[in-house]
Amino acid sequence: MAVTLFVLFVLLLSSHEADGILRFASYYGDHMVLQKSPERAVLWGYGPEDAHVFLLLIGPTNQKASPVNVTKGIWRVTIDPVEAGGPYTVIVATENSTATLTDVLFGDVWLCGGQSNMYFNMSQIFNASEELAIAAKFPHVRTFMAGLIESKTELTDLTKVELPWAVPTEGLSGQGLIIYS
Repeated sequence: MAVTLFVLFVLLLSSHEADGILRFASYYGDHMVLQKSPERAVLWGYGPEDAHVFLLLIGPTNQKASPVNVTKGIWRVTIDPVEAGGPYTVIVATENSTATLTDVLFGDVWLCGGQSNMYFNMSQIFNASEELAIAAKFPHVRTFMAGLIESKTELTDLTKVELPWAVPTEGLSGQGLIIYS
């Protein structure tokens, strides 16, 4: 019985990853930040097997990446370096479908990790009301929070996104993290 449940779980997980629908991986989203130059940002996702994926970057500077093939249900594009700024629209397309990200910025991406302190929200900090009142004055600071996931094996993608990419607002307390401050 345990083996049957494990096989069923693996099949469900793999069908989610390679279901043939063109889309970005789970941690890409509207309002996100991609690493600025001199590094080259990498975008990836899922698509129909053997499809050709084209990527367009539209904004202050435009870019068209060379087409890539979907292999084992996954496509991956590394774009040329982009200076800090934006906003950009990122479009990936195959012959039959498109997926789009809007309001994408290029800048420095900071990853914060820790234990329980990473789950504090802005309303729990000293001077919270002052910090929350000025949050909207920093529209280029973006927040994102991956869901807490435990796995004994390496995961290809996040299985849970706690808070998708967001632009700070005065209402940040419901979505904000202590790392914002």
